Amino acid sequence: MDRMDDLIARIRTRVADPLRAVDAAAWVRPLPQVAPPATAAELDAAEEALGFPIPPLLRRLYAEVGNDGWGPDYGLGGVPTAGSVPDGNDLVGLYQLCTAPERDLEDPEAQWPRGLVPLIALGCVSMECVDFLHPPYPVFKLDGDRWTRDQAVVDALIPVEPSLAERLEVWLTTESV
Repeated sequence: MDRMDDLIARIRTRVADPLRAVDAAAWVRPLPQVAPPATAAELDAAEEALGFPIPPLLRRLYAEVGNDGWGPDYGLGGVPTAGSVPDGNDLVGLYQLCTAPERDLEDPEAQWPRGLVPLIALGCVSMECVDFLHPPYPVFKLDGDRWTRDQAVVDALIPVEPSLAERLEVWLTTESV
């Protein structure tokens, strides 16, 4: 079994327990539900809408574990399901909101970086974002309480882990409180 297979198997085991599928299960009711896995067509459509590929590990997790309702904090955002329009509740819609032309400011440095996808909801206005364009797909925190629209997004990012795989490893070894 390779490292990715092992990681996916351990995530699948944790997610099978509804009280451990998301950290928020300790304080959110009703209990979040793991969504059914995404289909290849849904994943392909999400990549087309984003304009770049979903990282291979994440693509497999969506297809083999679940498309939403599991992961660190409030969980990973999923891809739009067949027939649904992307919105702020999925990673495609949230990325499109962040990169919308009307959101762009006069200073190009203040614009949302291409490929930086909001993935993990931390609550309120904070999130962890993954750089989908640069393997091994580093993870950054964006604290909405500290970031202002006239500040460059890249200057507001706080490194979390050097890769998505390492971020998920930390989640697997850390119990929520």
